Amino acid sequence: MTDKRVLIVANERDDAVAAAVCAIRAHFGDSLQIINGTTRQADAAADAPAVGDAALCDLVLALGGDGTILRAARRMLADDIASPLLGIKFGRLGFLSGAPAAELLPALDAALAGTATIEERTVLAIEVRDATGTLRARHAALNEAFLGRADLPGPVTTALAINDHDIYTQTGDGVIVATATGSTAYALAAGGPVVASGYAGMVVVPVASHTLVQRAIVTAPDDSVTLRLPDALRAHAALVIDGAETLRFAAPATDTIHIRRDPARSIRLVKTSSRLFFDTLAREFFGSRGD
Repeated sequence: MTDKRVLIVANERDDAVAAAVCAIRAHFGDSLQIINGTTRQADAAADAPAVGDAALCDLVLALGGDGTILRAARRMLADDIASPLLGIKFGRLGFLSGAPAAELLPALDAALAGTATIEERTVLAIEVRDATGTLRARHAALNEAFLGRADLPGPVTTALAINDHDIYTQTGDGVIVATATGSTAYALAAGGPVVASGYAGMVVVPVASHTLVQRAIVTAPDDSVTLRLPDALRAHAALVIDGAETLRFAAPATDTIHIRRDPARSIRLVKTSSRLFFDTLAREFFGSRGD
C-alpha cells in the first residue's frame, strides 16, 4: 500500500480510542500519515490541520459513537472534504459506524485499499432567509434539521409547506426534517418511520404535536420543505442541525427555513459486510446479534 493520509476525529474522552490510535500507528508505520481532526486528542500527531491539508486526505476515520461520526461529517461538510468516512463503534450507539472496535484494523485496511462497501448518504441543504428573502445562513446536515422549542417553557407553532404547498400549521415541540440516515435518530424517537439508507427523499416528523391527527410525511427526492414560525406568541425557537444548535429565533420570527436534498453533495460511509443497513438495524434496535 502506498502512503495514505487519514484524518482522525475521535472521542478523546475514551481511553480505548487513544489505544486504538496507537494500534493504528503500530500497524501501518510510516505508510500512514495521521492528521488530527480532534483538537483535544491527547495522542495527536499534529495540531488540527489547515482546511487544504484535511481536504487532501484519503479517508476520514471517526473513532467513537454516532455523535463522533456526526462530528466528523460536520467537519467534512464545512471543509468540503469528499473522502469516504469510516466510523468505528466505540460508543453505545453505532448505527452509522462501518465496523465495531474489534474489527478496526481489517476495516481500515479494506477502506484504504478500496475493497470495502461504500454507502452514499443524502445531505440536506438548509437555507435561512429573512422576510425580504435575503440569505441569512446556510447549513448542511447528514441526519436532520429540527425547528422547535429552545430552553423556554411552552410550545412553538410551526408552519410546514412542501413544494410551496401549505401542508399544516401545528403547535407542539417542533418539526424534524430528516434524511433516510436521520430516520433512525431523533425522527425515529419522535415516531417517524425507518427509511432504507439509499432513499434520497426526506422524512418530516412533528414532535409532541398538540393534535391527534399529525403524521410523518415522506417526501420525494426532489421535493423542498419550508418551515416558518407564524405565531408571534409561540415563536421562541431554535434551529438544531445534527444535534448542534445553530440559530435562535425570538418573537416575532419572520425568517423562513428552506430545506432540500443537496444534489451536489453526499457523505460516503464505509461499511464492512457486518454493518450494512438491515444487519445494523437488526443489531442496534432489535438486539438480534452482538458485535
